Amino acid sequence: MMQAFIFDVDGTILDTEKMYMLSLLHTLKQRGYDFTYDDVYKTFGLPSYEALEFLNIPNPGEVQRDWQSHYHDFWDEVSVFDGLKSTLSQLKQQHTMGLVTSNTAEEYANHSNAFNIDQYFDTFVFAGDTERMKPYPDPIEKAMHKLEVTPEESIYIGDSVHDMQAAHRAKAKFGLAHWGVKDTSLFGEADYIFDQPQDILELS
Repeated sequence: MMQAFIFDVDGTILDTEKMYMLSLLHTLKQRGYDFTYDDVYKTFGLPSYEALEFLNIPNPGEVQRDWQSHYHDFWDEVSVFDGLKSTLSQLKQQHTMGLVTSNTAEEYANHSNAFNIDQYFDTFVFAGDTERMKPYPDPIEKAMHKLEVTPEESIYIGDSVHDMQAAHRAKAKFGLAHWGVKDTSLFGEADYIFDQPQDILELS
């Protein structure tokens, strides 16, 4: 039985894809770049600075700040995935709960607090809390340390290959949030594939 359930945020709890991608497209278009939605979608799940590096955008720090300033222009695109709050509430009753995200604490606060999801988690690890970020194991290892659980007792639930790599490098199980993923072909090494949030409860 799993003792600790640790979750990613974007694409796993919150459907933030369109907010991030549309604001990125808007920012890049203002700067004269001609990317398609599919082009920028390849960066979804990466930290914003790394996403801009992936796209070979000069001055990524400056563009990152501009991009982040446009998040709220597309705020109405964000929602909690159906069934997530009920699942988190039930898990919280019997298990320790962690949240590990590539968002900075500021980014998380800007778009997550409105959905009142903090109540479900016992600990949080944000970008900058560890020297290395996903796909390295450091953030998940930090969360397990704070929750006082072993890797064998822990599962990390996310929607990206980086999430899966980080979980396995931390010796924890990985569960794919299928509801936040368009293409599952890269997730052959996932320990679990959850088609809907309620499926996670089978491990509790």
